[in-house]
Amino acid sequence: MIVRKLTALALCLFSLGTGAALAAAMDVPPESLRIPPLVKENTVSTYVPSETCEGQGLAVNMLWGSKPRYQEGAPVAVVVPGGNGADGLTFNMHAAQVGFVEVRFAFPGGGSPEFCSKGTFDNRGTVSIEALRDVILFAGGKKPDYKGRFIQDLLAAANFKVDPQNIGLVGWDNGGNQALVTLAKFPSELDFISWLGFYESPVGSMFNPPNLGSQQDLLLNKHYREGSASTGNLVVDYRKLKWLAQGFRNPNRMSGKKRGTPGFKGVLYFDENDNGQWEESREFAFNSALDVSMTKQFFPPQVVAACERLKIFGDEWPANVATVSEAEEFFQDRDGSLYVSQVASTYPKLLVGIFASSVDHAQQQIDHPHITFLYNLFLTNKVRWLRLNPDPQYVAAISSMNYANFVGNRPNTSIDSSTDTGGLLSHLEPEGVVPDYVYMQALIAEMSDRLKTRKLKEFLRAPLVNYSNGAAEPLVPTTPAGRRLQK
Repeated sequence: MIVRKLTALALCLFSLGTGAALAAAMDVPPESLRIPPLVKENTVSTYVPSETCEGQGLAVNMLWGSKPRYQEGAPVAVVVPGGNGADGLTFNMHAAQVGFVEVRFAFPGGGSPEFCSKGTFDNRGTVSIEALRDVILFAGGKKPDYKGRFIQDLLAAANFKVDPQNIGLVGWDNGGNQALVTLAKFPSELDFISWLGFYESPVGSMFNPPNLGSQQDLLLNKHYREGSASTGNLVVDYRKLKWLAQGFRNPNRMSGKKRGTPGFKGVLYFDENDNGQWEESREFAFNSALDVSMTKQFFPPQVVAACERLKIFGDEWPANVATVSEAEEFFQDRDGSLYVSQVASTYPKLLVGIFASSVDHAQQQIDHPHITFLYNLFLTNKVRWLRLNPDPQYVAAISSMNYANFVGNRPNTSIDSSTDTGGLLSHLEPEGVVPDYVYMQALIAEMSDRLKTRKLKEFLRAPLVNYSNGAAEPLVPTTPAGRRLQK
C-alpha cells in the first residue's frame, strides 16, 4: 500500500498533542504513526531591517523548547519555506523539540495582515534571495532587529542560551533552491553557515515547477529517460512535443497560477497519437512557472531550447512564452543546481544532509530523479560531508523506536540509483512510520552534533549527544535483536 505523503499544509496545521489528527492528515491509521511526545514551544517575533521591504523590516519568528541542545547554547536552524509562496511563518518542523532555535520568516509580500513583511513578492527572485540573506545574518548574530537587539539578546531575555556559531539552513522542498542561491551569492557575508539540510528539495529547473510528473499531474512524463538524472545529464525525448496555441491547462493543476485566474492560453504537450489535440488524461503537458505580473509562461531552459531547436512554435514565437534567454535569466535566481559547485568550493567546511522517503511528497518518477541528481551533484563536487538520510540512531532516539526500522546510508559514498533491482529503495526512509519532520530533526541534530564533537567519520552506536526534550525518557539504542548497545 502506498501511503499518501504528509503535505506542508498538514504539517502547518499540526499542533502539540494532535497525533491522531496528523495521522488522519496522512491517511494512515493513528496507531501506525509514531508521534514523539512534545514539550511546549516558546516563541517570540520581531522585525529584521532590510532594504528588500518597507516598514520595520522582515517578519521573523523564533521557537525554542525546554532546554538548549548543548550547555553552551542551542544551535540555530533557519527554515527556508517550501512551495512557491511568500509566507513561511505558519510552518513548523518542531526543531525546538531537539534543542534547536527554529527561525522562520516571510519573504517580502508575505505573512498575515497582523504580522508581515511589507513589500512586493517577486516569486522568490533577487529580492527574496536578498531578504533571506538578511534573515540568516540575524539568525547568525550578525545583524540586529529593528530595535537594535540581536538574537542572543532576545533569547537571553527568556533565560535561554543560543549559540549562533552553530547555525544551518533547512531547505524545505523548494526552499532548498533559495538556500543554495543565497549561499552562492553572499559567501563572504554568510561564511559562518556550517550545515545545510534538504527536505526532498526539487533542486533543478526541471523539478520546480515539476516537469517529469508531480503528485498533481495525471500522468508521468514517460519521455524522460529513467536514471539519466543521476548522471547529471537529464535526458528527455522531445520528438513528440507539440504546442496547442488555443488550449488551456487545468487551472487546478497549474503550479504557478495566480488565484482566481484561468492561467495562460497555450499548452506545451506530448502528442502521443499525432492528432494535434491535447488529451489531458493520456498526454503529459509541461508545467510552467509564472512571473509576478502574469505576462509569460516560463518553461525550464532545457525545454525552451528544445522548442527552439525543433521549431515547435513555427515561424512566430508566442508572446506569452519566455524565450531561451528569458528562461535562463528567470531560473538564475530560482535553480539552486546552478550553484552547487560554487557552494561546495566556497564553503569548504559545509555539512550537507538530504532527506528522501520511499514516497516523495511532490515528484512521482520511480527513480526519484531530484534526489539522485542533487546528491550526486554534491558528491561530484566533493562537499566536505554528505549524507542521504540521517543516521538511524538519531531517528530511533527521537522517535523511541528501534533503529532497525530506518535506513543507514554511509556518508560521502555513492548510492545505488537503479530501480530495476530495487537498489534505490534501500536508501530511502520508510513512509508512514514517523512524521517527516522527525527525520529532518534527526538530520539536523546529527550534522550539528558532528560539527560540535568534530566526529565526521565515526560509525555511530548511539547519538553523539544525549539529548531529551524532557517529554519522555530517551531511547536506549538496541540491536535488531533487542540487545543494549554501549556508546
